[in-house]
Amino acid sequence: MKISLKLLLFAAIAGLSLSSCVVPAGSAAVVPVGVGIYPVLPVGYVGDAYFYGGRYYYGGNYETGRYFWHGRYYGGRYYHNGHYYYGGRHEHHGHH
Repeated sequence: MKISLKLLLFAAIAGLSLSSCVVPAGSAAVVPVGVGIYPVLPVGYVGDAYFYGGRYYYGGNYETGRYFWHGRYYGGRYYHNGHYYYGGRHEHHGHH
């Protein structure tokens, strides 16, 4: 099969022009919508998350105060999808 030089040149120019539209991984902000859980926060994550049990919870509500749960006092808790979580770590990421 013989490919013409014009067709090859056109394909190369088209490929170069499309490559300028590709966003490199990790360069765009990831702003979560709704409620969910990440095993690992995505690169570029912007917003609040609660690290508990080796996972990141997002979309819930962190509450400060003094809370007693299972025989211990905690300085904060996280309400997520109908459940309270105690003993995790509240984190803020990026410029939200």
